[in-house]
Amino acid sequence: MNYALIITALNKYIHILVFLLFLSFIYGCKSDSENHAEGVIEYQVSYPKMEKTNFMLDFMPRKMTMSFRRDIYSTQLTAGMGMFRSSFICDKGKGEFVQMVKLINKKYALQLNEEGIKKYIESQPKVSIEYTNDIKEILGYNCKKAIITLDNDKNDAFTVYYTDQINIETPNWCNEFTDIEGVLLEYQYEKYDVCMRFTASKIHFKEVDDKNFELSNEYKLISEEEMNKEMQEIFDSFN
Repeated sequence: MNYALIITALNKYIHILVFLLFLSFIYGCKSDSENHAEGVIEYQVSYPKMEKTNFMLDFMPRKMTMSFRRDIYSTQLTAGMGMFRSSFICDKGKGEFVQMVKLINKKYALQLNEEGIKKYIESQPKVSIEYTNDIKEILGYNCKKAIITLDNDKNDAFTVYYTDQINIETPNWCNEFTDIEGVLLEYQYEKYDVCMRFTASKIHFKEVDDKNFELSNEYKLISEEEMNKEMQEIFDSFN
C-alpha cells in the first residue's frame, strides 16, 4: 500500500474542506446591512394640499429619516430648527408602538401595545387598496404601484409605491397600510389637518445604533388623547 499517495490525497481533501468551510463562514455570516435588513432610509417631505406661497412651509419638516433592523424601525421628523421633533418606534417583536414628541422644552411619549395599535388603526378612516401591475423605479428599486382610497368625507385617493427588495419584516403592521406587503418608498399620510407626502431620496445599508429604537426616560408618558391634543396644537400653529 502506497502510504505517501494516501497522505497526499488526505492533505488535498483537508485543504478543500477547510476552503469550503471558510466560504460558508464568509457567506453565511453576512451582516444584516449586507442582506438589506439594516440601515437608514431618507425621505423628502412635501405638502400637496398646502399652497406653495404659504410662508409656514419654511417651518414645516422637509425630511424624514427611517432607521430599521429587520422587525423594528423608527422614524424621525424635525422642524423649526430643531425646536420640534417627532419620532416613532415600531417594534414588531415586542408588539409595541412608541411616539415621542419634543417641542422646545416639553417632551411627551405615547406607548401602545398590540391591542392599542389595533384600536388606533380601527379609529382611522378605512383604507381601500387597488393593486396594479405598474412599476416605478425609485433609487434603483422596482416599486409596485397601489391606489389608496380613504373612506372619509372627501374620499381622498392617492398612489403609493412599495418594494419587497428591502428586508423589513411586515413593515406596515402598525399603520393604516397594514395589508401592503412591502416597504413604502413613496406614500401619503394625513393627520392633524396636514397632508404630507414622503418620497425616498437616499438609502444607506449600515449598522444602526440601538439608541434609535429606545424610549428615552427624558419623555413623560401621556395618554393617546393627551398626545392628540398636543400634536393638534403644534400643527395648528404651523397652519
